[in-house]
Amino acid sequence: MIIFGTSSSTIHPAKLDGGYCPYCKTENQMWIQGYRKYFHVFWIPLFPIGKKVYAVCSHCKGAFEKHELTSEKLISSFENFEKNEVRIPWYHFTGTIIFLLLIVLITVLPFFN
Repeated sequence: MIIFGTSSSTIHPAKLDGGYCPYCKTENQMWIQGYRKYFHVFWIPLFPIGKKVYAVCSHCKGAFEKHELTSEKLISSFENFEKNEVRIPWYHFTGTIIFLLLIVLITVLPFFN
């Protein structure tokens, strides 16, 4: 029985500069939160498969994607965070690294006997 699937990890949130919430219109309460999705086997991450980024209002707890934002300041901060901060964590390749190390070990080990 092989257990596999997808999961996600959270990228550290950051406060967005300026702008207001599209729902409750509260100013300077927006945070940005990124998630990286990955494929796993036996809960060991093999490789990343995608990302999602949301702007979250700390007042009303609403979560918004980029196309739902109305303030130009928020959109530019959102795009900057999306491009520069939401990187793939190294541990999303843990399973791939283990697999490659096992292949190297299996191919090299017979030469030492």
